[in-house]
Amino acid sequence: IIKEIILHQIPGIADDYDLDTQQIIQRFKNIHYQFTGASNIDADANADDGSILLLSCGKDSLLTLGFARELDFDITPIFINDTTTPFENSVSLETVKKIAKKQNLPIEIVTNNIEKLNDFEEWNHPPSCLGYAHMITGFCFLALPFLHNNASMVLLGNQQNMNFSFRTKQEYVGYASYDQTTRARHEQQTMLKYLNEQFQIISLVEPLTDIAEMKILFSRYPELAKYQFSCNCLYGSDEKRWCHTCNKCARLSILMHAHGIDVKTVGMNGMLSRQFMKYYILFGMNPSIDRYDKSPEARDQQLLAFYLAYKNGVKGPLIDIFKKNYLSEARIREDELRKKFFKIYKTDLPNNIQEKLHAILKEELKDLQ
Repeated sequence: IIKEIILHQIPGIADDYDLDTQQIIQRFKNIHYQFTGASNIDADANADDGSILLLSCGKDSLLTLGFARELDFDITPIFINDTTTPFENSVSLETVKKIAKKQNLPIEIVTNNIEKLNDFEEWNHPPSCLGYAHMITGFCFLALPFLHNNASMVLLGNQQNMNFSFRTKQEYVGYASYDQTTRARHEQQTMLKYLNEQFQIISLVEPLTDIAEMKILFSRYPELAKYQFSCNCLYGSDEKRWCHTCNKCARLSILMHAHGIDVKTVGMNGMLSRQFMKYYILFGMNPSIDRYDKSPEARDQQLLAFYLAYKNGVKGPLIDIFKKNYLSEARIREDELRKKFFKIYKTDLPNNIQEKLHAILKEELKDLQ
């Protein structure tokens, strides 16, 4: 199952690195492995209604934390330090400790040195196109010791955008992060159920797109929203929280502008001057755009975000460019875009959870759909 998850991710990563997709797939298929020993696992381990929440301090996991607490989940938040991006992790770790203290929330910290086996820099090798194709799957297994003792659910921060695909330059189907798709979550759950039939992997934010998540996080859980941190490009920047030199920072900033959120509340700059234009997929594809913004839906979501920001009275050179080149399209497509990106998507959440969660979502999104 892990092999299939990685195979589905290779086209998207190969597209970023301009590598031959078929060659990389074949090389991966040619890998042979064997296990030298085996350990018995108690398949009848006790599991109750507790849940493990994988906390990264990004909007997805913070919103998941907000939902889980409001729904009265018995949660054990876990922060996984993968040790391969020390500067980013030092900022994340500092933020996690602030959340634990201010929110009176015990958070387990797991150091994952195994991830170094996957890190090309650790071995002085050129970049590997396999990247972090297995990362979320690995996190599910790292949660096992906590599941084994007192919980049955792993809460992932997989939102609906991860199900959107794109066509690569070599005509393959690519994903931003395949192991965060609904299909991969089902495969991950299958693996955990080999250990205990009661284990479940669910996502409370899977019914939502990025732009809907951002609105709910800041309007309903502002005490958590202020901790948002989600930039993995800090190693090449003098910045301390956001690099302001990647399409992820740009995407998150315009999503906040769309809802009238002051980006300074999370320590970010506005990113609406011309120098940031290359980081927005709305203004065209270029080398600064990675696979997370290559789907047609990513472009349309930014179209809607810029339109909402414009209607909110947000000012800046990029808003002016939007007005000149895209405002007409946004007005024509407004109803279509709102229905698509403020929709509550169907998921396979347990009925008792889904009913309560959907009541929250409908309340928060009723004026935007």
